[in-house]
Amino acid sequence: MKRTTIAVLAGILTATVGAAPVLADQSQLSTILFGKIYNDNVTTHQLGMSRHNDESGMPSFVLYPSKADVTEAQAEAAHDPHLREALAQRKIAIHNVIGIQTALNGGKVVYYR
Repeated sequence: MKRTTIAVLAGILTATVGAAPVLADQSQLSTILFGKIYNDNVTTHQLGMSRHNDESGMPSFVLYPSKADVTEAQAEAAHDPHLREALAQRKIAIHNVIGIQTALNGGKVVYYR
């Protein structure tokens, strides 16, 4: 019984270690099912595209943006190279950015149309 258990655990460990390089890259199937995964600490939310058009959870500065807030957010996006690259990877133009928040972990939350 112990030999069987050890053999099963060794097989699982071998399969896991062998699969680690394969799991490092996102497969085409997971991209289709779950969308592209970005590990750049930037989260984006497109207004008007939320489920059932329920935007009640959005901050008020995003739902009712002032011209000054939009200009400030677009300037921040244009001057931050990390943020600019993250938006380019997602194919989001800077002129579509409405607001940017800094999360507690230092990441950025970008709201756009």
